[in-house]
Amino acid sequence: MQSEVHALIQQGNQHLNAGNFSNAKSIYLEVLNKSPNEGDVHFGLGWIAYKEKQVEHACQYLKKANEIQPHNKNYLRGLTELYTQIGQPQAAIALFQQYLQTEQTQADIYFNYANLLARANETERAIEALQQCISLSPNELAPYMSLGQIFYHLTRYRDAQATYLNALSKGLKSEGLYLNIAKLHTDFGELEKAKLVLIDAASQYPESLVFPYRLGNLDSTVYTPELLNQLKHLEQQTLSPDNQFYFYWLLSKYSNMENDTSSEMKSLIQAHKIYKGMNKFSHDSDYYLKHLSTMTSPSTNRLEAIRSIESNELSPIFIVGIPRCGSTLIENIICSGPEPILKGEEPSVIFQAVSGNTQNDSDEFWSKFQSHAKENYQKSQLLKDNIRFTDKSLENIFLIEFILALYPKAKIVYCERNPLASVVSILKNNMVSLPWAHDVGEIFEYVDNCLNAIDKWTEQYPSKIYTVKYETLVLNQEEESKKLMSFCGLTWDKSCLSFNESKEIMSKTASHIQIRDKINQKSLYYYQNYELLFEDYKQKYSWLS
Repeated sequence: MQSEVHALIQQGNQHLNAGNFSNAKSIYLEVLNKSPNEGDVHFGLGWIAYKEKQVEHACQYLKKANEIQPHNKNYLRGLTELYTQIGQPQAAIALFQQYLQTEQTQADIYFNYANLLARANETERAIEALQQCISLSPNELAPYMSLGQIFYHLTRYRDAQATYLNALSKGLKSEGLYLNIAKLHTDFGELEKAKLVLIDAASQYPESLVFPYRLGNLDSTVYTPELLNQLKHLEQQTLSPDNQFYFYWLLSKYSNMENDTSSEMKSLIQAHKIYKGMNKFSHDSDYYLKHLSTMTSPSTNRLEAIRSIESNELSPIFIVGIPRCGSTLIENIICSGPEPILKGEEPSVIFQAVSGNTQNDSDEFWSKFQSHAKENYQKSQLLKDNIRFTDKSLENIFLIEFILALYPKAKIVYCERNPLASVVSILKNNMVSLPWAHDVGEIFEYVDNCLNAIDKWTEQYPSKIYTVKYETLVLNQEEESKKLMSFCGLTWDKSCLSFNESKEIMSKTASHIQIRDKINQKSLYYYQNYELLFEDYKQKYSWLS
């Protein structure tokens, strides 16, 4: 009898592996008539039901398989994955917990469990599970990478850094690990450490151009004749899309060294074109250029009744402007005075709260918008003990009416810079998450939208928005920074101009290197070298003239 059942199971498995689900199902059901507690058969039937989109039957079969053999990891993974896909993560979490009560040495199960907890936003438990996974299997890289990523998103940057360095100390290596370590060193201003990591990585992965690319952002001496010869040699070869992007970006640097702005810009434009073509973005260009710039808030007639006391009393500082306008400089001045101010950099909280609730009616929108914003500011560690915070998310320039509706006492600081200076800087800095920032025409359109938006808001809310002219601030630092701090209701002292001396200054933006220097005039009029290259846009955009 048992040999007959075994032979039937093998036949069923062969049909299943060949994709003959109907035949496999018939044989499996025949097996269950003879021997109803065959776990593999229930698992196979569950897989077939899942493929045939019969979710309820899939759950039943997989649950039965798991009941028959509760210590079978394949059954556990299958059922927890199904629960996750049908929106029952807590059921999957409970299964993992039950399994781990008796099987406490399975590093791979701790890893699966931790990833599920992270997706369910149970981050502290995810951290514990990953730490247990690492203790059981210290020579597997994936848990370190997942743990570091969780720490990073929790803004626990030093913990993330320590996690990645721990992995490297164990002899574990990957391009991603090296890049994460170098980025955190750079964000903390530990530039010499970042260089050493990147030099080591370049020796480990000589075929990858990402490391010369990152090194060049830290030290221009990387642009040697030897690297140029390497690029010329690679020009004749078929490169991966990543290396094509880095190839043209590195070529642009050599053109810049020769003051050949035309060739530099041609290489940059080609690099951006490749980058945009090989990446997926959370929103497409039209979302930013057409939708975001035309968003209007729902009726605020009943907003006073539902706005929380907290929102009424909070006075966060929102710094807006065209990207690459000097907003990071302004944020660091504000956060370096005597009063404690939490630095938000670019959490995109308002943008996410608006875009996530646009389908709701007025009352429901404001209620959910308020709740969403609070939840995400808390996740960003910005709502603490009534300490004020900054937010310089790029998209906020279009969302000022939403900000002031939520936080009537908010301070809005607009950083005004020559628009062409921002255009050139956007092209010369890879703004990785923004699709419009990789196309010249779309960059100009976005900048034009920003200028139109701020004109509208300053007319509508003249007393709520303070304009800082970047060029004036750089030329007259003390006087302009005093005015800025006064508008924000903050005390000024000389520390506002010496923020670059702080060892714990942290920046995740493209300005993370510039802010280590004193405020200077080096790049004030640098954009003028490129003016002639954009003559064709002057007829369309009057501000360019």
